[in-house]
This record gives sequence, structure tokens and C-alpha cells, in this order.
Amino acid sequence: MTDARIPIRIQVENLPELEGELHRFTAPLTVEAIIRKMPLEGFIARWDTAVYIITDIARGVEKYTPRLAAGEIFYWSPERVVGIAVKNHISRPQTVKVGAVIGDYGVLSSARTGARMRFVLKTS
Repeated sequence: MTDARIPIRIQVENLPELEGELHRFTAPLTVEAIIRKMPLEGFIARWDTAVYIITDIARGVEKYTPRLAAGEIFYWSPERVVGIAVKNHISRPQTVKVGAVIGDYGVLSSARTGARMRFVLKTS
């Protein structure tokens, strides 16, 4: 894929499906590693500012992002995490912004810890 914006679907157990996109221009190598591993699936864990899943993607920091806005998709290399910010916040060191949710990301605030979350390439 050579598109700068790659459409994805985000599925969370017992919540409406969300649409999003990965932004190749923010961190091309990290986004490519994520795309190669899709579909990504795991059990939700939470910080007060984000929901995330642990993956097997091993990447260093490509372009550190000091702040995340609510609805942005990120990769955090120390724990191999892919997640979505649910609040604006100062990000943890070594966080890489890789995309954004399109639409109402607010439903993620009610996602329960341990629920399945899945990131899937949108085929059309």
C-alpha cells in the first residue's frame, strides 16, 4: 500500500464499530509494521487517558509524539501497545502517533477492561 491514509475498522466487544485511519506520513515504518500484522486483536487494558491492547509488534521510536489528542491512535514501543486516546493528554515517553478515529471515539470511554478490541483493514 502506498496511500498516505489507510482506512481501518475498530471493533470493540459490545460497542458500535468505529472507523479510523492510519497515517503513513506520521510514522511510515511503524504504520507499515502495524499493517503487516493486521488484523490486530487483544484484550483491552486502560490508562485513565487511553484504551489499548498489547501486540507482538517490536519497533523502536520513530517519531516521538509529546501530546495526544482524544481519538488519536498510537503505538507505545516499551510495552508494544497499540491504543486510542480517550482524553487529550501529555503522552508517555516513546509514544508514536499512527492515526486517528473518525467519528465518535467517546464510546471507548465505556469499553470495559478485558473486552476484545480488534483493528482491521477496511476493504471497501
